[in-house]
Amino acid sequence: MISVRNHRLPLNGSSFLIVILLLLAVGCTPRIRVLRPAGSQTEPKRETTTAEEREKDAIKETAEIDANQIALLLPFQLDKANQHAPSTVDIRRSALALDFYQGFKLGLDALSAQGVNFKVDVLDTRDDVAENARIAKTDQVQQATLVVGPVYPKEIQVFGYNASLDSSVLQISPLAASMPSEFDLPNLVTLTAPLMAHVEALATHIVNEYQTGDVVLFYQTEDAASRQFLDPLKARVRQLNSRIDIANVNDQASLESSIHLSGKNLLVMGTTNKYLISPILANLRTLRDELSYDIRLFGHPNWTKLDFDEIDGLAGFRASVTSSFYVNKGDKRTQEFDSRYRSEFGITPTEFAYKGYDAAYYFGSLLAKYGAEYKSHIQDETYNGLHNTFTFKYNPAWGYVNHHIWILQFRDGDFRPVN
Repeated sequence: MISVRNHRLPLNGSSFLIVILLLLAVGCTPRIRVLRPAGSQTEPKRETTTAEEREKDAIKETAEIDANQIALLLPFQLDKANQHAPSTVDIRRSALALDFYQGFKLGLDALSAQGVNFKVDVLDTRDDVAENARIAKTDQVQQATLVVGPVYPKEIQVFGYNASLDSSVLQISPLAASMPSEFDLPNLVTLTAPLMAHVEALATHIVNEYQTGDVVLFYQTEDAASRQFLDPLKARVRQLNSRIDIANVNDQASLESSIHLSGKNLLVMGTTNKYLISPILANLRTLRDELSYDIRLFGHPNWTKLDFDEIDGLAGFRASVTSSFYVNKGDKRTQEFDSRYRSEFGITPTEFAYKGYDAAYYFGSLLAKYGAEYKSHIQDETYNGLHNTFTFKYNPAWGYVNHHIWILQFRDGDFRPVN
């Protein structure tokens, strides 16, 4: 097994992939022993003067590292890569795993600078069900205090059923937004809020915006995204306030017959298809600009990933969406992370890098503070991260779920928080 002292590794995606390939080529899973990095401000330990003192120090450090063992499971898919000269295709295939790992590394670096020790076993899940079943039974997993990954739903389920983890060990789902009820794993921690959390947050927001004389219009299209989002949202709005005036529309004619000239028209769209969204927005602009209807727009969470132009007019509708990801580029912590990431890896951090950092820093902090008892404190410790806040609710059937949701409103050319 190769043990790597966690000093600065100025690697970009290509060179880092080569390092991982070399490690696997000699039959080892990369093991990263995280100690104090170069430049740490932590006061160094004084030199021990006797063999007994040195032995005590060694035992103490070993016990601390053993209590902070992390198994990090990511889909590098290195089995498909050229071991001697990774291609652009190889890098692209591994990009998600590389970005998350590099952010995760910086999160542990920040803690190790405070004198905390970790031992991390990085395992390539290969985005393969059989490999996940095999990895689940390895010593690296069975001896871990914390398991981070896998990331894809099919991997999460297979790994969880085969791992037989101790009840004190949590399995972290760092990226998947799937409903945790799909997995039925009581020790699973879902970091990315599932769709029902978005439904709850948006329903509450709409009810708070509603006033007597307003109408809530649900614009239903035939695509699956619209049905999956609008049906539970409408039901939740009714539960929160049964007196709300609700109308269902599905085309221009039904919209124009249901819209109110007095009061606000709170219109909700669930489609993520830009080709369906654009003509609807054009019709809404006509109703607003030529007939003076007051229209407030609410969209699907995935609207944050679509490209909207100024001509779409979202700002004029005060368009709002829910999101589990928002990075404030003006925040000092974000700027420090961005600078460190570019310095260390030579590239700009992605969404997955921010998520990797927050996962490492939050759970690493829990391990540092509580050791093997960290699971008992996950609901007590709220974390305001770079990309989201972690605040967990527990269900004995499917574990812990992060329920923090941003309400973002479109202004100045982008979606920005209102909460």
